[in-house]
Amino acid sequence: MNSWLKELLKNIDNNVNEQTKIKIMEASGENCPFTHLTDNRLLEIKSNSKNDFDFLKKLSEEWRVKIEGDNIYVVFDKCYCPLINEDIKGASKTLCYCTQGNIKKKFRVGLDKDVDVLMEKTILAGDDECRFKVFYKG
Repeated sequence: MNSWLKELLKNIDNNVNEQTKIKIMEASGENCPFTHLTDNRLLEIKSNSKNDFDFLKKLSEEWRVKIEGDNIYVVFDKCYCPLINEDIKGASKTLCYCTQGNIKKKFRVGLDKDVDVLMEKTILAGDDECRFKVFYKG
């Protein structure tokens, strides 16, 4: 499966423009079966929060959310995607747009508003961590 996925991503990279890759992978990521934080848990955190900031603070206590000044990030210290994490060598960062879509959905569910997410760093691109910046109007 690992080599098949790498080949699929390579073909996507070679035949599809960046915006289309992002659109495809984000849509797939919204329904990731390997998510570590369920919608039900997000809604539970939300129902126990006074406001958006309180939700973000509580979320940062149990998930990979980092609040740095006015900025919100989701940061992973390694690749956790079970489709590729056993052998990431040669894997395309295109797969990380799947995670970007999953993060968008989590914040949309938790904040009850659309957010934008920017992938700043990714282990599959050779960085030391995966870092996604979350943009929303509070």
